[in-house]
Amino acid sequence: MRKSLSIKTLKNNIQRLLSLVILLVTVITVAVSCTPNNSDPAKSPSYLFNTPGATPQATPEKAELTYTDITLLNAGDIMYHGPQLNSAYNSSTGKYDFSDNFQYMKSIVSAADYAVANFETTTANQIKYESYPSFNSPLETLTSIKDTGYDMLLFANNHCYDKKKDGFVATLNQFKNFGFDYIGGKLSEEEKSYMVKDVNGIKLGMMNYADTLTSKNGQYYTINGITINDGCDKLMDIYMRNEYEKLYSEVSERIADMKEQGADIIIMYIHWGDEYKLEPVSSQTIVAQKLCDLGVDVIIGGHPHVIEPMEILTSQTNPEHSTICFYSLGNYISNQNRLTLSNSNKQYTENGLTVTLTIRKYSTGDVFVKAIDYTPTWVHRYYCSDGYNNYNVVPLRQAIANPDSYGLYNSSFGLEHAKAALALTDPVFEQAVMSYNTSMADEISVFSQAYDAN
Repeated sequence: MRKSLSIKTLKNNIQRLLSLVILLVTVITVAVSCTPNNSDPAKSPSYLFNTPGATPQATPEKAELTYTDITLLNAGDIMYHGPQLNSAYNSSTGKYDFSDNFQYMKSIVSAADYAVANFETTTANQIKYESYPSFNSPLETLTSIKDTGYDMLLFANNHCYDKKKDGFVATLNQFKNFGFDYIGGKLSEEEKSYMVKDVNGIKLGMMNYADTLTSKNGQYYTINGITINDGCDKLMDIYMRNEYEKLYSEVSERIADMKEQGADIIIMYIHWGDEYKLEPVSSQTIVAQKLCDLGVDVIIGGHPHVIEPMEILTSQTNPEHSTICFYSLGNYISNQNRLTLSNSNKQYTENGLTVTLTIRKYSTGDVFVKAIDYTPTWVHRYYCSDGYNNYNVVPLRQAIANPDSYGLYNSSFGLEHAKAALALTDPVFEQAVMSYNTSMADEISVFSQAYDAN
């Protein structure tokens, strides 16, 4: 049986209980008043990190990987020999018309985002036109090239000085008048003879050199047998074989300058090698490897008047860097062919190569030459009823597939010679280009997957 509590004892217990309740309320009130107000970020930022029970912060959505593609088309040597000038002349009007030269190439060239060719003649004066060995051509040649869709002309070659400094400067001024970009030469020492060209948001760093400077005649260098005694060598991007260090130093400086201007890719157009050689000589391979080591991404060569192979070079200083190198694109148009020459490779001089690079830039800033496409070309040279030759550059695969539409039946030999020209050209590049495109597709796939995984 439990004993009853006395009234006094009960009162004492109630008082103790009330005291405890008051104390507990006081403690709770103080605690609440000292707790930070998390609704005021200015007062409580530090409490939001690693706070148990805090609402998780939203993870930012990953940006979608996007890209821009452009196409850069490159053609070989454009030359105008005497028979070509005669063919284009209209005696009744006293004017020249070269519009049929590239009529079958226009759709291909104009479809590219940017197109480049080597102009291996001058437009020095419009009084007396000449050809080999000292070229000077009518302005209508530029009209034809522009109408075909070309955007840039290269001028570092062994015929740029055929009419001395006056002719050199006059030609560059005509490039400007016709709306061409140009590299490889400049109008004054203060200008730059290279450029960074923005093509739809992708910046192309572009330069152009020729190795056709020859040893000094007394105190002056010579080019194409002409003594450079008027200071024009300071306006031309030319160098002498075996004097490579000056070239490498200048190229290195230009690469740095172009990258500072935001260049996404570095392209070297170079006039080099030995005429009519089907394989590159040491003066090409040595320079090509060094250009690769310096950081050049693409090399496009010319001058031999025949095609030479393509290869992928790997830098000896940075094994992760590689360079696409086309040693020679051959002739784009000229009068050189199996009938006018006597050397053993004369049939190759009718053939050329147009190379189109698809350059891709991702939203990450990464840039790839995504794919290479090439179009073997041939100069269809045939007699017309007026007694002069006609000159048509034809894309060989398309022309052989549809000979009537590309004028191959304008001569008795057109289709036969076109097939022979393709057989001389296609095997040189088919496997190398296919191999590059396959490996690049794999590399881009790995790059995209890695981006998605991160």
